[in-house]
Amino acid sequence: MSLIERLFPLVQRRLRVLLAPQQLLCVVRHGSRLVDGSARHIAVDGAGGHWQAAVDALRALLQQPDIAAARLPLEISLSGRWSQLVLAPWSDALLSEPSASRFLQTQLAALYGDNARGWSVVGDDAPYGHTRLVCGVDSTLLQALKEVAADCGHACRVIEPLLGTALRAQEASPPRLLSKGTAAATGALALIEPGRITMAALRDQRIVAIQSQPASEAWRLELPQAWQRWTLRAPELAGIEQVVVTDLSALPAAVAATPSAAALHLVPGALPSRFHLSANPFGEHAAVAVAATRPSAASPEVAA
Repeated sequence: MSLIERLFPLVQRRLRVLLAPQQLLCVVRHGSRLVDGSARHIAVDGAGGHWQAAVDALRALLQQPDIAAARLPLEISLSGRWSQLVLAPWSDALLSEPSASRFLQTQLAALYGDNARGWSVVGDDAPYGHTRLVCGVDSTLLQALKEVAADCGHACRVIEPLLGTALRAQEASPPRLLSKGTAAATGALALIEPGRITMAALRDQRIVAIQSQPASEAWRLELPQAWQRWTLRAPELAGIEQVVVTDLSALPAAVAATPSAAALHLVPGALPSRFHLSANPFGEHAAVAVAATRPSAASPEVAA
């Protein structure tokens, strides 16, 4: 038995994986602690934004000898590109099935179009009368992930939106995002992915407002502006004093965009004091020269 196996018994460990259009990140997690040296960063040939290349990269990862031998249970996070979120208003339709599922599906379809009617939909367990956070994922993608995990001998414990992973990581780490028992949102999280900023206002560890927009490599300039515009439209959020920022924008060198790199020296390295960078929930990684290149299947693409 290796030293790592003696220190971190397999039964208590998980392999946390992020699937995104241009990259796959993974790290071994032991409780709330990330195992040193276990993080990997894999370039994905995700031309067109379809998820098939990322699923192929996941299969290749799980077939690597050290990971195949460990057979750790999986916790899969999906990029915001493939896990669509919306806040649904309270309705008495939520009190029972199947009316609850139909109502949540309708809320997603209203924002993302008819493609959403073929998605798998789940809502959080918000209290009676409160808005409910709803997530929609292409059902074919979910099935593909479960099949890859089963084929490679891994139990799939969690499949969740990346925003959920970032929030759970913050719950176990200082600084505290919010105070308990207050009526208004008192904390916020900003998630930075390649090409996108997603901001969420929080109360009692629940998302009570959400906003997403495109972003460039100069996101450190764009995030404060995006926050200001959001709070002007939603003045009830203006009292939030702290925004915790999870930065997952860095791409492997093989796929990183370079034409605008020369202009990035004009972007400040530090964010305004309201914004606090958090630890990467997928650890400090090393680049791995693995890329999935299988042509994508004809499955319909999830709306951006």
